[in-house]
Amino acid sequence: MIFTTGDQIEIDVRDDAAAMTHLFTLPAHARMDALAAMRGISSFDDQPMQMLRQIHEQGDGFRVAVDDPRYPEALRRLIKADAWGQLRRELARAWEYQRSVLPGIRHPDTIEVVLTLGNPDDTIFMEHTLGYYGMGATPGSIWMVAWPTDYNLTRIGACGVHELAHNLRTPNVETGFNLAEWVIHEGLAEVFTLEVCGPDSTGAWYSAVTGPVLGAAFDKVTAAFGTGSSFPEWTAYVLGDVVAERMGRRPVGVPHMGGYAVGRRIVERYLAATGLKAAQIIARPVSELLDGAGVNPPAASCATVRAISPAGHVDARCGPAHDRQDTVL
Repeated sequence: MIFTTGDQIEIDVRDDAAAMTHLFTLPAHARMDALAAMRGISSFDDQPMQMLRQIHEQGDGFRVAVDDPRYPEALRRLIKADAWGQLRRELARAWEYQRSVLPGIRHPDTIEVVLTLGNPDDTIFMEHTLGYYGMGATPGSIWMVAWPTDYNLTRIGACGVHELAHNLRTPNVETGFNLAEWVIHEGLAEVFTLEVCGPDSTGAWYSAVTGPVLGAAFDKVTAAFGTGSSFPEWTAYVLGDVVAERMGRRPVGVPHMGGYAVGRRIVERYLAATGLKAAQIIARPVSELLDGAGVNPPAASCATVRAISPAGHVDARCGPAHDRQDTVL
């Protein structure tokens, strides 16, 4: 991956709509190879093929070997909603905003964006995560999954903006990754999305985490800063008990995506105290943001960045930097 501080990024949104439409006309047994070809993966390349199978057999991707009549119709809904066009427009607008507010930050020179169809039969994905999310902690890559609903069809571009914020923050954070950094990552990405896309563009994942529920989650999550040394240990504090239990981890009393709400509150407190915007602080160290928001955690343990989805599946695509093992979403 090449990093630069220039004012240009090539954001390559892979428009796979036509290829996916063709894929669903193929016999089910031929679809995995066709999907691999779409992704530029050789069927003889064992590790990438294993990762692709994990997404579409255990993760939140559509079940590639299942001949389900719902799939082509769902794809048509994504196409009608111009999901790929949303991503191109919103990501371009977000980068233009970011570079105008804070030029000179380190960033990948190219970001590839992939949107795939989701699995409508996973309860956590559909009911808790509202049928869509993305992963963008690995610089140069944004992977997104969606099963179209009336709610998410107009917010796919905004979800991409959230992931862009991760792509931009990660190369500028030199300390090791820990629970506090993960929470700040999510809070910054949410507030950045609101700045770019408007007040209704995001937030529904944790809309129930308000009032006393948010207060309790805030105390619990921030008290855990400095503990643990791996994503499985931190997952309950960020993605909540439902995801933690799916992974076989102990629940800690945090509601679904409660760490996002906590991170957003910390970031908003810091912005209120400084008069700044999220785009202006996207590269600031977590210690500064916590101190400015009045949060004073103990020293934190660190880990290598990998990835757990909001539905609890390990993202096998991520290297160092969705249940079934260990990111930033």
